[in-house]
Amino acid sequence: MLSWCTRRRLAVVGACVAVATAAGAAAAATRSSAAGDIPKLTWALGASVRGLEYTHSADSGSATVISVGCETLVRYDKNGALRPALADSFSTPNATTYVYHLRKGVKFWDGRPLTTADVVYSLKQAASKTAGSQIAAFYSTVSSIKATASTVTIKLSAPDPYFRYTPAVTYILEKAFWQKNGKNVGTPGTLTMCTGPYRFTKFVPDDRVEATRFAGYWGKRPAVKDVVLRTITNDATRLLAVRSGEIDGSFRISQDQIDQWKQVSGVSVKLAPELRTAYLSFDVSAAPWDDVHVRRAVAYSLDKAGLVKSVLRGYGQTAPVMPPPEQWGDVASQKYVQKLYKSFPKYTFNLAKAKAELAKSKYPNGFTATLPYPDSQQTLGKAALSLAQNLKQIGVTLNVKQVTTDDWFGALFAHKDLGAQIISWGVDYPDPADALHFIYDSQYATANAFNTANYKSERMDKLLKIEQDSVSSKVRADAIGNALKFTAQDVPYIPIWYQQVAMALKSKYAYDFGTWYLYTPWVAGITAK
Repeated sequence: MLSWCTRRRLAVVGACVAVATAAGAAAAATRSSAAGDIPKLTWALGASVRGLEYTHSADSGSATVISVGCETLVRYDKNGALRPALADSFSTPNATTYVYHLRKGVKFWDGRPLTTADVVYSLKQAASKTAGSQIAAFYSTVSSIKATASTVTIKLSAPDPYFRYTPAVTYILEKAFWQKNGKNVGTPGTLTMCTGPYRFTKFVPDDRVEATRFAGYWGKRPAVKDVVLRTITNDATRLLAVRSGEIDGSFRISQDQIDQWKQVSGVSVKLAPELRTAYLSFDVSAAPWDDVHVRRAVAYSLDKAGLVKSVLRGYGQTAPVMPPPEQWGDVASQKYVQKLYKSFPKYTFNLAKAKAELAKSKYPNGFTATLPYPDSQQTLGKAALSLAQNLKQIGVTLNVKQVTTDDWFGALFAHKDLGAQIISWGVDYPDPADALHFIYDSQYATANAFNTANYKSERMDKLLKIEQDSVSSKVRADAIGNALKFTAQDVPYIPIWYQQVAMALKSKYAYDFGTWYLYTPWVAGITAK
């Protein structure tokens, strides 16, 4: 989802973040003056909203909307550090125990108080493969989730250095509402039941989501009263909408249009490192992608530098491996990371080498394949078309096909006939093992998980286990580095670029934009100047 700012992570053992009771009470009691109210904010979404319940709509477009009204136990600040949310304090007394103390005075939109039962139920739904949770992989090491009084304790079966970030992407819903409505939760006719600053009032798929300020919110009263989140996936249409004054702002402006948005009068554009990696995925369990020489031929046919310049307009950088170097946080110094990245095998654009690799494969005379891309990601489509033109020169026909975002996600999570895919991965955790763990681990080569290459390697699994089981930064850094070198040789995936994220907002409003806006109640942060 970038090139990131360096971020601090909480220590695995003994870390505890708490909010002073007096300060918390004062903050909750503070209310912005009516004079600073913004009656209505109209926002353009660049991607469709698949649903208002994240375990069945685990994508960045849906998360951007769900975060407006739903909350998590902890949340990221703009730099990726964890801060209290529905939990007013949290700790890790040992490497396999996570304790969350629930904030008092929190109510759902229907007036019911938030309880530990709601939290436990929400976490268990998120962890359930049986329930079809698309983030169940994040809970693979969880052995128990239990509540005592106002505290929720999560036990792991083994140390998991990045589990602490999972509660920051798991939204808490009302248990009774979830039990009553089942799979209808998050749909247009049912909506959802959360505790956030905005209550959802309407959901029209592929059109809009509407929400209104929740008077019973436990935190600071937001300035915006009503918000309309319009789905406008076409980049040119969104640009016209901001020029005509139909919208007040938008996230994730297409890189090839950022310069045009900067020219719109009365609109400010802000940039942040997104830590989003565009990459190609190949189903290595099926022909022709089961041949490493085919995959390497594609790697040499990809003009990464040219794509960053032409498609991203320079708002990004080429990617040798999945995690952007800035995502390493305190696992290793940037000096170490930069040296490591220079040591990886290079697949610079070279059609002669591409032909040579193809000649070594089982398909020396070429083949025909299909590469779909979602209609909400036009930059991926442009990259795919560029690759198709290059592959044609070595005898490979790649049929690029635009599909609806819903169909595209449905195919990925169904995990059938995956073939070749072009994907944009937005990180969930400020940790370099994020993508490695969820995209390369053999256990996730299954439905509702992220190993879309069906990649299974004993060597890779061993390296991932070493880094996952250790609380030593050095041990983890060495294992991650070796795993990344191995992926660069085996190429089940081909990283293309890391990109920046752009936000446009009318100049009369202010918002402290940062990388992690995605999982935060961002509308509540918009104020009038």
